[in-house]
Amino acid sequence: MRQIEKGEKSPACGYGLLGLCCSACLFGPCRISPFEKDSEKGLCGDAPDLMVAKNLFRVVTGEALEGLRCLKEAAESLAIHHLAKASKRRISDEKQKGIIEKYGLPSHITGKTLSRHLSKEVERLLSPSSQGQNPVLKKIFPEKAFPSLYQYPFPPGSLTGFLLDSMKIGSAESSDIEEILRQCLQISLITIICEGLREDVNDIIGGEGLSQRDAQVLDALKRLSSDLLPVMLLLEDERIPSKEWVHQMAQELEKLSEGKVLTLSVKGIGSLPKVGRRLSEKWVLPIGGMRIVVLISSPSATWTLGALTLGFTVISTPALPIHGSERVEKFFSEDLKKRFGNIYFPTWREDLLNAVLEFLRWKD
Repeated sequence: MRQIEKGEKSPACGYGLLGLCCSACLFGPCRISPFEKDSEKGLCGDAPDLMVAKNLFRVVTGEALEGLRCLKEAAESLAIHHLAKASKRRISDEKQKGIIEKYGLPSHITGKTLSRHLSKEVERLLSPSSQGQNPVLKKIFPEKAFPSLYQYPFPPGSLTGFLLDSMKIGSAESSDIEEILRQCLQISLITIICEGLREDVNDIIGGEGLSQRDAQVLDALKRLSSDLLPVMLLLEDERIPSKEWVHQMAQELEKLSEGKVLTLSVKGIGSLPKVGRRLSEKWVLPIGGMRIVVLISSPSATWTLGALTLGFTVISTPALPIHGSERVEKFFSEDLKKRFGNIYFPTWREDLLNAVLEFLRWKD
């Protein structure tokens, strides 16, 4: 095998991009030809549909575990921040006000009290022994804005316990494909929760004001008309150096819609619930009842699935590895719409731009 030259990228696995390549056990990597799906199975006996669903489940579970680890590190940093005697930068008033509103706390509390409250809530969510439902998550994800979340047991008292329970269900031999995919959606929410909490912790420790992007988004949301508008949200992952696809897609849609679509650039997946709450408050509708499309540029499957779980319609690159199963693809591109009003637009659709434009203009 020739050595890859400097700067040259190795080709992605075509089977893996379809979800038809599995290395979950020592039999693997096990690949199923997309042209012989009806007759082939994995060496473990899994049919193509089940292989695609299980692969997605393993990816989402791994990303959720990483989200919990990052949140734990942030919580440890916050604890050190409490103990430090040296003078520290104080959190800006605008940041503090936003966090207080987010968690439904009294407006007069001090920064130190806010810090202790957040530390306690993070500890509770990370503890596997926390019981019942967490009231803080109900405030972050109100049912009026995100009713799709409440079709399942939500919110959990413990994110760690929630993930462990979901892993048991998703890996059980008796689980069917749709059940595994529903677990993927629920698990993806852990990443969103962890990212949002971690951003708040970092704001308290760093004491910085709103970024220019955040300020622009909040200002645009305040100035929105009371008339329902089509909206495009651009979510860009800093881990991807080039995000040209998102901007090209947005430009094409803006051109085809004759500039009648509001475009907002959002800082990461952790900010999506905040934007969703603001839009729901403005137009008094659930997210799934609005004409909103989220363009996501991220290698994280939980970014795409998390946005779908909240009720947003999504286009993403890289695409979800689901094209190797018509049943899995149908779940995200058709079944979700019947239940919640939102769908996943696969980037391989030939009529992608027209389909998205039709969604933004009018919904069933």
